[in-house]
Amino acid sequence: MTGARRPLINLLCFAFLSAKGLSAFAQSSSTSASASSPASAAQDYAIWYREAVSDLVAEKFDNLDRMADAFRRDKSRLEGGEWKLSAFYRALDAPMRTDKDTADHLDHLRKWMTLRPESITARVALATSLTRWAWVARGNGMADTVSKEGWVLFNGRIQEAEAVLEGSRDMKTMCPQWYRQMLLVGMAQSWSKARMQDVHDRGIQFEPDYFPTDIQYATYLLPKWGGKVGLASAFAKAAADRCGGSDGDILYFRLVYAELRTGGREDAQPAEFDWERAQAGERAMVAQFGSVSWFHDELALLAYRFGDRTVAQQQFALIGDNPNGTVWRNRLLFDRARDWSQGKTAWPAAFPPDDGASPP
Repeated sequence: MTGARRPLINLLCFAFLSAKGLSAFAQSSSTSASASSPASAAQDYAIWYREAVSDLVAEKFDNLDRMADAFRRDKSRLEGGEWKLSAFYRALDAPMRTDKDTADHLDHLRKWMTLRPESITARVALATSLTRWAWVARGNGMADTVSKEGWVLFNGRIQEAEAVLEGSRDMKTMCPQWYRQMLLVGMAQSWSKARMQDVHDRGIQFEPDYFPTDIQYATYLLPKWGGKVGLASAFAKAAADRCGGSDGDILYFRLVYAELRTGGREDAQPAEFDWERAQAGERAMVAQFGSVSWFHDELALLAYRFGDRTVAQQQFALIGDNPNGTVWRNRLLFDRARDWSQGKTAWPAAFPPDDGASPP
C-alpha cells in the first residue's frame, strides 16, 4: 500500500478499544441479552480487563492462554454479538503512550511466545501489536508524505508480524483471529487478490461464524484498497447467502455498515446494497444477542446514507445528544445527519468525504 494517491486508513480499528470495544465489555460479559444488569456487567468487565492486562505485565502467560482457549472453545459473545476473543486481543494491544512503552509491551509478548512456543494466542497478540506499531510509524498522511525512516520502520514491523504468523501456520491449535490478522498484513503489503482470498477462505473454513474475517476481507475489496467498484458489495451478499437465514442477515448488516460507515469517495455506495435486508439483520442481531447503545448510532448513520428519514428520525430520538464517537467520526457529521432527519436540511447529494484517518 505505497501508492502516492492512496490515503491511509487506520488498518486495525483500534478506536474500538476506547469506545465500542470497552462499552461492549462494560455492558455485558454474557452471550445473552438478559444475563446481567448494566452495573454488574460493567463490574465484570472491569475485573476481566484488568486481569488480562495485569497478567500480561506480570507475565502470567498460562492465565492468558487459558482465557483465550476458553473464548475459542465456547465461541462466547458479548452483548450485541461481538466475539469475546476479538475483544480479548484488543485488550492485549491497548495502544501505548510512548515508543518505550510499546517496546516494553512487545518484549512481554515476545517473551510469552518464547516461553510458550505452542501458544497461538501469543503469536497472534504479538503480530497484532507489531502491525499497529507499523502504522504508527508510517503516520496518517498520503504515501508520498511518509518519511524514509517511516517506511523503513513500517516495512520492518510488518515483515516481523508476517514472520510471526507464518511461524504458527501449522500449529496444532489454531485461532480464527490468525486469519484476520494475516489479512491485515496482506493489506499492508499489497498482496495479490488470489493470496488474500486464500487466507480468507481458509479462515472461514476454520471458523465460519467468526465474522471479523469476513469484515476484513470486505474492507480489502473496497476501491480504496485497490478493489473494483461492486466487489465488496457483491461479497457482502455472497457471504450472507453462504450463512443463510437470520445469521446471514446479521452478517449482511455488519458488512454493510463496515463498507459504508466512512463514506469516502473510494468506498462502496448505498445503491449497491439491500437496505431492507440490512435492517432485517439489525433486528435479528438485537433479538439474538441483545442491544447495545451504539446500535442506534449505526442504524442512524446507515439510514442517513440510504436517505431513509423515517428510520433515521427514530434512531436519533433514541440517541439524544449522546452520539457514539466511534460511529460518528466528528460532531459535525452527527449534527448534519440529525438536522436532515428532522427536516431542517435537504438530503446531501454526496456523503461528506472521509478525511482518510477513520478506521475501516
